[in-house]
Amino acid sequence: MKKWLIVGVTILGMVCCSGTLAKVGVFIPGLLLFCYICSRTTRLSAEQYREGFYNKVVLLCGASSGIGEELAYQLASKHCQLVLVARTEAKLLRVKEGALKAGSPRVEVISYDFSNVKKCVSTVLYKTIELYGRLDYLILNHGLMPNGPFLGFPKQQDPEFIQKIYNVNVFSYIQLATHAIPHLELTGGHIHVTSSMAGEIPQIIGGLYCATKHSKNGFFYSLQQELIHKRSKVSLNIGAFGLIVTREMKDVIMKKMNMPKFLQGDLKRCVQVILDNLVRRERTITFPPTNIAFRFNWYLNPFFHEFFLAGITDYNSLVKNHTTIHEQSAKTGYQKGSS
Repeated sequence: MKKWLIVGVTILGMVCCSGTLAKVGVFIPGLLLFCYICSRTTRLSAEQYREGFYNKVVLLCGASSGIGEELAYQLASKHCQLVLVARTEAKLLRVKEGALKAGSPRVEVISYDFSNVKKCVSTVLYKTIELYGRLDYLILNHGLMPNGPFLGFPKQQDPEFIQKIYNVNVFSYIQLATHAIPHLELTGGHIHVTSSMAGEIPQIIGGLYCATKHSKNGFFYSLQQELIHKRSKVSLNIGAFGLIVTREMKDVIMKKMNMPKFLQGDLKRCVQVILDNLVRRERTITFPPTNIAFRFNWYLNPFFHEFFLAGITDYNSLVKNHTTIHEQSAKTGYQKGSS
């Protein structure tokens, strides 16, 4: 039954793309698949959570705000032992206090800027092994998000700036994951990689960001295949997240974006989905689920660019809006360094 449903959805998508319905009809197969996936998702039992998380050692990178901060609190409530990593120590100490209150038996913090790739393994990963003697989960969630049209912001075209973004968003991920695998083999551990729908779908306001996410997806899906083929005890999943409404996003970016509510993801629910998938060890997390329709639209709709750009303001206004966002970010400290 499942096989024929998938075949039917694929054929319907091809039919929609071949005619005049291409601009809108491609949503039909996406929404059908969305309903199919949602129908098979059930919450885990208390015993499954306990088996998956109780007293496990979690290295959480990018823990000072947003998804990472909420992950720290929810993992703490499951009695995980945590190592929290981010650039700003003061923010980490605040999250540590919250995680201890939430129920974690032990929380350590490491202040580190992931633009320095060469020392991230020794300073972050090996320090975690030294502190706890083992590793059960590696959660790679840190990142920088340069936004605005690439040609409209000369700073984004600077090779040193591009190198920094790639160091944080891609190269540090590769180094940490590669060197963590031998330790995770000993515990049958798991790697979670926070990525984005920007790793699949282009965005006029995030060319450089999309580039790093595509790079990340290319490497980690290939690594996922390699781990499966060599029958590794280590599993890996990748989070394809859309716009998750964090406190920082709400304060700095959301005021300037005209994003429909149904495409916005709730932060707490997003983290609940991540935790469920850390236990289930499924290979991809798509959240919010409505992004499945966007994925189908990109892969099957030859007029995707026209569809995507139809709701966006003219180019000069777009640059002006993101100039304002950059100014507000500078005032709040949002995205000054790796989160």
